[in-house]
Amino acid sequence: MNHQNWLSRVALIFALTFSLTSFTTLLAIASPAPKNSPVVETQTKQLRPIKITSQEISQVQRALPQRKLLIEHAFRVNLPDFGSCIFVPVQEFSQNPKKAKLSLYLVKNNQVIYTFPQSQQVRPWNLISLKAVSFLELDFDGPDEDGILLISNYTAAGKSQTFPVATLYHREKNGFKVYEDISKKLTQRKVKTIAEAENILRKDFGFIP
Repeated sequence: MNHQNWLSRVALIFALTFSLTSFTTLLAIASPAPKNSPVVETQTKQLRPIKITSQEISQVQRALPQRKLLIEHAFRVNLPDFGSCIFVPVQEFSQNPKKAKLSLYLVKNNQVIYTFPQSQQVRPWNLISLKAVSFLELDFDGPDEDGILLISNYTAAGKSQTFPVATLYHREKNGFKVYEDISKKLTQRKVKTIAEAENILRKDFGFIP
């Protein structure tokens, strides 16, 4: 094989290799990630809140017996200070006076490992239903969601008309606290959805990147 033919073959091999590599790269860019891909979940929520399974429901029932569990709003989450655990809202009833309140727990290994503080603004009211729960990134200091926003329906004492109440929690070391002032302002604005609340938090309070 003369020198010219050898150079031609080398050039052809290089061109084919480059074309194949470029095509593979284009395929990788164009191909969407699977819907249930962990990468997609991580990009949307670092805490990865997912609906709990029937086995996990049994675990929660053992940890919180004879309670009205709001299972449709219970999620398995991965919290920095608690690890993988189950976020559980509960509608609890008192006899004197007879009314309901919203309690929030973290459950792990069949035990309650954390009880959330109750918002001061809701103490006089009667819980009718929990409408929505959202895990939010409030600060700009990292990828993890550090807030929990709840929209609930309540009634006042002796009244039958319901009204929406927003409660915002912020994660601190080894626990959560209620942003009472912001929660009260969201409630005063009669926020009914997570989207409405997020819009106000972003525009008026400088939260949510």
